[in-house]
Amino acid sequence: MRVFRFASFFLFILIGFTTGIARSAQSPKIDIIWATDTWEGFTNRDGTGIYHEIFSKIFEHSPYHVSIQYLPWKRALHQVVINKAQVSGALPKSNKYLFADLPILTQPLSILTQADQSLSLAQIQTLVGVWPLTYAEELMQSDISQYLDGITAQYRADAIALLQKNKVDYYLDIRSILELHLANLPLEEQSKYHIQDLSTLNLYLIFSDDEQGRVLKKYYDETTQQLLENNTLQPIYKKYNLSLKLDEKISHSH
Repeated sequence: MRVFRFASFFLFILIGFTTGIARSAQSPKIDIIWATDTWEGFTNRDGTGIYHEIFSKIFEHSPYHVSIQYLPWKRALHQVVINKAQVSGALPKSNKYLFADLPILTQPLSILTQADQSLSLAQIQTLVGVWPLTYAEELMQSDISQYLDGITAQYRADAIALLQKNKVDYYLDIRSILELHLANLPLEEQSKYHIQDLSTLNLYLIFSDDEQGRVLKKYYDETTQQLLENNTLQPIYKKYNLSLKLDEKISHSH
């Protein structure tokens, strides 16, 4: 009888244990919202682009289910500020947001110009440039902002049009965006322009400054560092011909 009771008790414990595992395995994922603008090659609406691929790797085995909201840039950032979205970006670090520890992208800050040769910063200081209004605040955080004088354009297409019409001397933006615009020009016109790198920007994701955002940031930081140490993310950057400036402690794997 004792053996039977013991066996029954053991079976009860075993069933409870396995049921607990099954419930844990089936527990619903935590819903988070990624608010982002649409950038060709980065966050295409069809789910392609480097940011989509990086997110897929980082959240592949995570407790999170990521929903994407495509919004104009400033609105996307504001959704994070008011805790309606949990992640957005990327942009240079400041004291305005809760930033990831590691950058998601390193990009040259460059100019597109019709000049035949590279310009010095002293020469650039005497010229009139144009840059996109939406990203003016972020671009002006660079270490070369004191040498820049010019106007903003509502849209990037307007900026390139102003340069084509010789209304400005250069168009300032991150290099990958300038390369896309240059590639979209007619072949005979492309040879008139060249891209000159002026500085470098490390771009970081931002997170909502609430409990959910802080926990998400911790998961993102730890997972990103692990994937970089394992050389998992580097092939994605190589695929898009983009780079990431890493901390010394993980730079050996880049």
